[in-house]
Amino acid sequence: MLSASVEKQLRSPGEGRDFILDAAVEVDAGHCLALVGPTGCGKTTLLRSIVGTVRPERGRIALGDDVWLEVPGGPDLAPEARRVGYLPQDYGLFPHMTVQANVVYGARARGMNRKEASATASSLLSQLGLDDLARRHPLRLSGGQRQRIGLARALASRPGVLLLDEPLAALDMQTRGQVRTFLGAFIKEVGLPTIVVTHDPVDALTLGDQIAVMHEGRIVQAGDRYDVIHHPRDDFVAGFVGVNLFRGVARRLPDGLTEITADGLTLYSSDDVTGPALVVLQPADITLSKERPEGSAVNVLAGVVDALTYLGGTVRVDVRVGEAVVTSEVTYHSAQALALQTGTPVFAVFKASSTRCTQ
Repeated sequence: MLSASVEKQLRSPGEGRDFILDAAVEVDAGHCLALVGPTGCGKTTLLRSIVGTVRPERGRIALGDDVWLEVPGGPDLAPEARRVGYLPQDYGLFPHMTVQANVVYGARARGMNRKEASATASSLLSQLGLDDLARRHPLRLSGGQRQRIGLARALASRPGVLLLDEPLAALDMQTRGQVRTFLGAFIKEVGLPTIVVTHDPVDALTLGDQIAVMHEGRIVQAGDRYDVIHHPRDDFVAGFVGVNLFRGVARRLPDGLTEITADGLTLYSSDDVTGPALVVLQPADITLSKERPEGSAVNVLAGVVDALTYLGGTVRVDVRVGEAVVTSEVTYHSAQALALQTGTPVFAVFKASSTRCTQ
């Protein structure tokens, strides 16, 4: 298990103010923690503290019984003495070296002799489907290929931990999807404690079996995918993972439904809740219609399109209903068929069974 607890004073790059990074994470072997949060919240600093290129004011970092850092008063291993495979945001490749030489460098940096390092590099390049690129230089390759080379170099050191910092950020939309699929399978295959730092909730939900949401230096919620998506603890987490969260009061109706008055909306759920309540709605569970629909859905909210965000094959549509905003996610073709644009009147429709109500 990797365990890391770090305290360090930071400065927000956008606002120029100080805040404290005070975060702790634990990752078991074979598991992946997706560390998500907005730019400048401390994600990369936490990762670099584990690598050893940033020294916190206080903290403890260990892989199993092997303590890498304990301050004040304990060990502080140099980066080269820590068993970390690290893929930085820019992949960290030397442009003047061939692909083979880049991977050999990763192995040699951990003390392997030249023959062993060359054999390790060749094996990893073969496993990652890069054999035919061994003699080429990184700048002539695609973003997805460079990422796999960076992974090969990170793994060439035979690490005990794998750390990936924004591994998909530099990729175009099409390549991003392909590499995301590859990386998700790869992380499971290597069986190492893995942390993926990202600001993209889609990447986090795809790659991480555990998710930790960081805000201004603190982890505000951590848990498995289902817990974080369906039970966000506050408005920040709900907004970041892309779900609708409403706060209100619930009462049970004679027909077996629960009526919730929340943020000026009247919603209906099949969950049995009474009193103060939180309502969570997945955008994909909300359909949009130009006409008031007929059917089993009991939640029909009349509003107007407030904003559209295009995400490749899908479109996130913010619908303003009174003072509240309800976010739906529809296919690109559905958005085109409905001729959606800002100001378009629509009905947001969803079932009571999709309206998750908790206290």
